[in-house]
Amino acid sequence: ITHDTGDTGQFMTLFYAVFDTGKKELQWVRAGHDPAIFYDPTKDEFKELNGYGMALGLDEEFKYRENMLAGLTMDQILLIGTDGLWETQSQSGEMFGKDRIKALIKKKANASPAKILEAIISALREFQGLMKQEDDVTLAVIKVSE
Repeated sequence: ITHDTGDTGQFMTLFYAVFDTGKKELQWVRAGHDPAIFYDPTKDEFKELNGYGMALGLDEEFKYRENMLAGLTMDQILLIGTDGLWETQSQSGEMFGKDRIKALIKKKANASPAKILEAIISALREFQGLMKQEDDVTLAVIKVSE
């Protein structure tokens, strides 16, 4: 990847997550990607899953670090998204932002991941109106289950 990046000047980000249901842990590595959003409906708490890591392809010697969150419980929600999601603008120039996403996750916490994703995309399109999409919008919603 580093050689391709050097030739093109382009790079990519990555958020890699592994759920260990036996240990009730979530491990992740960030490679320049925005932090994922984690919601615990039992505690009504949001966390951004940070962690140090540069974009892929910038330094072939860079060592990425694993991060871990212990104590997973049923119905916790993980949203991984690209910055095009929260940076989508309305006709007045306002950004969609992470607060709207968090409010939607909280409101739809009892729904399936597919329904949560649907609600976010629908709200995003309504917010955007006739504005052109400037950046890609990619997201995944994952819910802890047995």
